[in-house]
Amino acid sequence: MLSHNRLEWAEWALGNTRAGTRLVPLNWHLTASELADLITDSDARLLVTTPELAQLANDAVAMSGDIPVVIVGSDEATEAEATTSIQSYEGWLDTVPGDVLTERASGSPMLFTGGTTGRSKGVNRPDHSGPTNAWSSRWSGWAELVAKPSTGTTLITTPLYHALGLGVFTATLGQGLDVVLHPRFDPVSTLAAIEEHRIVATTMVPTQFIRLLKLDDHTRQGFDLSSIRWVLHSAAPCPDWVKRAMINWFGPVIYELYGSSEGIGPAICSSEEWLAHPGTVGRPTAPISYTIVDDNGHDLPPGEIGTIYCKRTDGAPKYHNNPEETRANQLSDGRFTVGDLGWLDDDGFLYLADRRVDLIITGGANVYPAEIEAVLVEHPAVADVAVFGIPDDEWGQAVMAVVEPTACNDAGADAGQPEVDLDEIRDFARTRLASYKLPKHFEVVDQLPREAHGKLKKRLLRDPYWA
Repeated sequence: MLSHNRLEWAEWALGNTRAGTRLVPLNWHLTASELADLITDSDARLLVTTPELAQLANDAVAMSGDIPVVIVGSDEATEAEATTSIQSYEGWLDTVPGDVLTERASGSPMLFTGGTTGRSKGVNRPDHSGPTNAWSSRWSGWAELVAKPSTGTTLITTPLYHALGLGVFTATLGQGLDVVLHPRFDPVSTLAAIEEHRIVATTMVPTQFIRLLKLDDHTRQGFDLSSIRWVLHSAAPCPDWVKRAMINWFGPVIYELYGSSEGIGPAICSSEEWLAHPGTVGRPTAPISYTIVDDNGHDLPPGEIGTIYCKRTDGAPKYHNNPEETRANQLSDGRFTVGDLGWLDDDGFLYLADRRVDLIITGGANVYPAEIEAVLVEHPAVADVAVFGIPDDEWGQAVMAVVEPTACNDAGADAGQPEVDLDEIRDFARTRLASYKLPKHFEVVDQLPREAHGKLKKRLLRDPYWA
């Protein structure tokens, strides 16, 4: 499925579930070449897309080898249909038998990892399987795990190709509740939709929180948000100041989910739990448990940073057609990791340090980019920021910060690059960070390579320095 958020997603998600087939959501930010790799890796037999993405879909299929049919989610003729083998969605439906399907194992999504640290990998998870007649109760049970309200309307603005948006969307369908879909996130449109539709539940990512918080006070106070009872955020670390500001504004309705496409969660954290344990991403829910492991494979006690390993009662995930990668990320007892670093406290609450691949070691000291990014993005002139290590002859690595100014975020890249006072930003950071954590190098860009679901493709910024 290569599509922006639209109502047909309900047909596609439920149809694949009922048919017992695999649903592979594709990220529409990718190039045709990247999509071709995913189509090939997933063994896809059918690609569903939309008119605005039809040419991209056709180019990807041409690179990956023919699959039987590519469908456009429209009954209107398009230029792509006229020049390629793309067939209209309604036309294709007319060719499909209408027989009632027999009872069978339900279909499930094959989510591809974000590709933020390397090539994306398809994930097959044991918890996604089961008979179709238990599908609704299975997803309703997941909704209970993450404290999602059992009544009211849900708003989805995060992309459905990502596990966060698709998971909450599917859970809402499983609950039998109304859902409002927006094709993309816009801060003002989101606030207006909450008021208009009396939204009870929604999903966001930290970058969307920041865009909301940087609206002027008059705009922020102009909407009735009293219906909201649950805002679930995930996908990226959330700076403490952002979390506190959102709780102060929306009330104690902010919930954090820690997880991944591989199923390393959910850990869940309510507003009350976070205020009592600032910085935590929560405690594990019933199907999972966490341990912290050092580089020699030994379990670490509470308070010590190491690699986060998860164990699921229903078994570990597998990377599709990639047994070597599957083995590389698992221990012999079935625990598995996605490479995140963190620690547990004495009460079992989990805290994230960073991803291992992002860890900066400068002069022998460990520096976690997420901590620095949380400080820099608090500056009013900074809309977004990426911090990473670059080679340094004296220190091994030096801290580099790439800044996206607020003016670019508001006006768009075409508005031209605004003046940014980097000395002022350095002084701002110097009062909040130890000297060895301060960025030695800064760069200003119009826009960072961040996905719509919040993940930052930091490797696109970092890799040229290490080539």
